[in-house]
Amino acid sequence: MAHRKVALDVHRLTHERDSGRAVIDAPYTVMALRHVLRGVEMTRTHVKTEAARQLVSDALEAFDRAVPGGKHARDVIEHFDEYAMGVGNLQQPQVRNFRQRQPDDQLSEEFRHRLEWAGTGDERRPVYVAGPYRIDVLAAEDAAFRLICDTYEALLLDEGRPVPRGWAYEVQRGSLRCE
Repeated sequence: MAHRKVALDVHRLTHERDSGRAVIDAPYTVMALRHVLRGVEMTRTHVKTEAARQLVSDALEAFDRAVPGGKHARDVIEHFDEYAMGVGNLQQPQVRNFRQRQPDDQLSEEFRHRLEWAGTGDERRPVYVAGPYRIDVLAAEDAAFRLICDTYEALLLDEGRPVPRGWAYEVQRGSLRCE
């Protein structure tokens, strides 16, 4: 369900030119990506075979490489009240006791979040910026979908019905031709 939200938001961002709606949807898209990760992490703890667990772990690592900073961006969005004051965990990590952190306008500005559009000409890509973290929303959706497909493959492997790695993604994205 979380990935469906991400995919729907990507469709809206890329096909509907309502910039007001895009600004509203984008932070929740990043949060939905985190829900995808949490579901996959839950799956990893419940599969029975080491091979399936390793496949899920590899898939999570691939997602992290494709969406660097995704967890931190979600933290900035989720804890917007702290980051708006400059007292978020990523802003003042050296001050472990939250109550000892002092509001900081400069840190607040450095960690503001917003939707930007990257690219030139006709190819514009939505990028959600949360402080120093830039999430290419199209790349993140594809990485989340690949992660879900890899997790499905891990479940099949766990049930003793292995398929080639990448098979589910290729079938679902229509890259394989059935002859």
